[in-house]
Amino acid sequence: EPTTAAAPVCAVDYRIDGTWPEGFQATVRITNLGDAEIDGWELGFEFPDGQAVTQLWNGSRSQDGASVTVRAADWNRSIPPSGSAEFGFLGRQDGANGSPSRFTLNGRECRS
Repeated sequence: EPTTAAAPVCAVDYRIDGTWPEGFQATVRITNLGDAEIDGWELGFEFPDGQAVTQLWNGSRSQDGASVTVRAADWNRSIPPSGSAEFGFLGRQDGANGSPSRFTLNGRECRS
């Protein structure tokens, strides 16, 4: 019998909407898989190919090397059970543009 404590509380859908020489646009959707509301979120991930976020909407960002942290905006900080929040960004890339392989939400692993 698997324990529910180990089940991820979130799922992340990372979608590249378009690319152009040295740039790309992506949308990231966070879905709450838990049975409690998420009030305030911080999503962490690492770019595999040296990409950089140049502009982000529906949240605020910080980036240190490959490591990116995105924090909720005031109006999308609450994610009800089975609900989702979405943010988008423009990024810089040098040809390779792989998707991040893992995401953490408030420090806990998400399904991706």
